[in-house]
Amino acid sequence: MPLRVAATVELVSLVVLLANLVTVHVDGVAALVGPIHGCAYLAAIALTVARAGWRSRATAVSLVPGVGGWAAAAVLGPEPYHPSR
Repeated sequence: MPLRVAATVELVSLVVLLANLVTVHVDGVAALVGPIHGCAYLAAIALTVARAGWRSRATAVSLVPGVGGWAAAAVLGPEPYHPSR
């Protein structure tokens, strides 16, 4: 679940940045959404590495900007359910 959240934030923030770039290009939008996108991108990579390790196909696809988090989540499949103890 955390990987899918990070991947969604990464993708939505990229869409916002690109839409801002091709329309009105407000510097404030880029200044606000840019760091959010960068943090979500790094979080998606870190969450993938934590779950699959450095040497995995999921980690390789997580490095693709924009859609890498979603691709890594698809490669890894659903997370196992761990009921609270």
